Amino acid sequence: MKSWAFDSPRAWVWKTGLMTVPVCLALGVISRQNHSLYAGVLSSVAGVGVLSALWSLWQENNRNVARKGAAEAHSKFLAAAETSLDAFSIFEAVRDKSDTIIDFRIQYVNANAEKMTGKTRSQLLGQMFSTMMPSNRPGGLFDRYRKVVETGVPLSEEFPVTQGQLNASWVRYQVVKLGDGLAITCSDISESKETQERYEHLVEFTDSVFQNAPFSIVATDTRGLITAMNVAAEKLTGYHREDLVGKAPLTILHDERELTAKAWDGDSGAVRLRDGFDILTAGVAAGEMEETEWTLIRRDGTRTPINLAVRAVTSDADEITGFVSIAFDITERRQMLDYVTHLATHDQLTGLLGRALLRDRTVEAVERARRYGTKVAVFMVDLDQFKRINDSLGHSAGDQLLVEAANRLRRSVRSTDVVARVGGDEFVVVMPDITSVADVEQCAANLVSKLSPEISIDEHLVNVTASVGVCIYPDFAADAKHLLKRADSAMYAAKENGRNQHQIFSEDMLKETADRLSMEHALRHALANHELSLHYQPQISLTTGAVTGMEALLRWTHPRLGEISPAQFIPLAEETGLIVPIGEWAFMTACREGKALQDELGMDLTVSVNLSPRQFQQRNLVQVIENSLAASGLAARSLEIEITENMLMVNSGGNLDKLQKIRELGARISIDDFGTGFCSFSYLLQYQVDRLKIDQSFVKQAGTDPNAAAVVRTIIAMSHGLNIRVVAEGVETDEQLRFLVRRKCDEAQGNFISRPAPARDFGAMLRATANNGAMHTANGRWLTVEHQMMHERLG
Repeated sequence: MKSWAFDSPRAWVWKTGLMTVPVCLALGVISRQNHSLYAGVLSSVAGVGVLSALWSLWQENNRNVARKGAAEAHSKFLAAAETSLDAFSIFEAVRDKSDTIIDFRIQYVNANAEKMTGKTRSQLLGQMFSTMMPSNRPGGLFDRYRKVVETGVPLSEEFPVTQGQLNASWVRYQVVKLGDGLAITCSDISESKETQERYEHLVEFTDSVFQNAPFSIVATDTRGLITAMNVAAEKLTGYHREDLVGKAPLTILHDERELTAKAWDGDSGAVRLRDGFDILTAGVAAGEMEETEWTLIRRDGTRTPINLAVRAVTSDADEITGFVSIAFDITERRQMLDYVTHLATHDQLTGLLGRALLRDRTVEAVERARRYGTKVAVFMVDLDQFKRINDSLGHSAGDQLLVEAANRLRRSVRSTDVVARVGGDEFVVVMPDITSVADVEQCAANLVSKLSPEISIDEHLVNVTASVGVCIYPDFAADAKHLLKRADSAMYAAKENGRNQHQIFSEDMLKETADRLSMEHALRHALANHELSLHYQPQISLTTGAVTGMEALLRWTHPRLGEISPAQFIPLAEETGLIVPIGEWAFMTACREGKALQDELGMDLTVSVNLSPRQFQQRNLVQVIENSLAASGLAARSLEIEITENMLMVNSGGNLDKLQKIRELGARISIDDFGTGFCSFSYLLQYQVDRLKIDQSFVKQAGTDPNAAAVVRTIIAMSHGLNIRVVAEGVETDEQLRFLVRRKCDEAQGNFISRPAPARDFGAMLRATANNGAMHTANGRWLTVEHQMMHERLG
């Protein structure tokens, strides 16, 4: 086992010492034996040699230790440099003869430096800085590097990298002096710079949004002191931000009385003693987004309605650090809301109250009258013959008429009275604080008289009259609902009594109203219950006496009410819209029964079917007619459509197209009741018309009234000039028939010739006529046209 001395770090000392021991012993022996000078000298020389050897050995050992330490340090340096997350390099200064640094040479680069530069170590080592980065010569990075070597002051910089130089967009250089050179640490800070730029852009964007937002934004601290405001807030308030920011509370922009009213506690009946800002931010601290309408007090003192939303600003610890108030002017929204409300509650054409608001005002008037013991009168006003005027002159003229009627009603009542429009031509006047029925009578008569003067519409003077129904609270109705309903009943009574008058409600009118409602209900089921039928009235030629056609007339036989006059139910059907399905049934039935009579009698008879104004507006009218002809087999030339002259004057462009399509089917067009409306012969040039039917009112008066006779003569003469055949309807007497024959009227029909009969009787009647060569009149006489013409020549 070796001694510990030979294993110790100082083993070479022991080894050297042991080597000198024998030498010293030998020299000592020689010295004792010879005792000579030579021996002494030799002994001294040997001692010096030993000491020199010892010194050499000592120095060699120190060098070995130093080399080993340097190797270890170098290994540690390489380990640290190569594992560094940054790029690391060592530059050696290159000097000229004057000892001036003219460049730097790369002595070392780590792996991350290779990665950042995109070059291998062999490509980088030994390269000159000026070669690698020629653009960083005097005035650039090179000068700053040289200054580090010369002064020893470290350098730390961040700068963007030119595209293509390094695999990074931003780097941070840390440069320190290392001997006669530099140790450079280069960090890739691209990601942190991008994050910083994003944050800066976000801050810039947020500030831009804040400043350029189209609505007012005001920031405050927790006490309500204004800390920031944007441009829109300046415009809305009239203040500059320098006037308010850091100087004034948010409550300076609010009405103190409004804030106090908001703080009122309705439950306890007391005012909450809270700061105005607390009222504005109530509930916000709990995370709510308060949004309320307030009144903003501008700098000039003007008041503006605003919508204010307040939200708390919190820290990461959820502590409230301030508030943000977002406001916008709602003046236009208020105006729009008022406008929409006005549209919903008022009539758009006349500006009068609508039905819903009328009901509310009537209820208020009744409640006030009940409280103070007064009366309320409701006047239901309906314009007479408005539909006829509207159809004749057009909807534009009708609108002008309604506006003028509304203006006249306004001028006829007190400012405290209510005037409303509840229907097409129906108006309602509510007069509160009435003391007697006599006052009501006078007011009603005044309304009738104020509406009666002529109205000028599109160069036409139009006579307008009104029927007024009146009901009084509490005399004839106990509430607003019955007040309006019974005034309506009284108005219908005024119409039935001749129009252009007023009627005060009475109990008898209740029965009339009930009867009308009952009839409407029955009419809705008449078609399904097969209670409707068609009767046919023959039309004869005043030249040959032969039957040329027949007019289909609607009849209603109710199982309980019996025969109901067309004058009663047809206007009701027109008003309720039931005329549309009834009219479709009438077209189909007339075509089928007409075709059956043609086949039965072997005669080419024309079937005339009346078309109401409501039917004429049907979009599928042409399709209805076409289907009826196809299903029945009736030839289109045998169908004649009768329309009133007033229907031609409404929307003439659309009517012309519709009539043209009917004619394209092959059907004929006839103008019924000609002479009673406002139609002129110019319309007959515009529309292709086959026949005109002179209204029975002219036929009836032609024998006694020269003016009526002149109208008949003119119609016949001008129609023949236009190659249009003329039919006289409503012939009731022998005298009327002779007059028409003398005036060369083409055809006639009426009860004097034959009453309307159902299809089953019509065929028997025509067969009898064919057998006798004459038409059997209503008074039992056989009438031949030849006999009439002979009578005219002789008499």
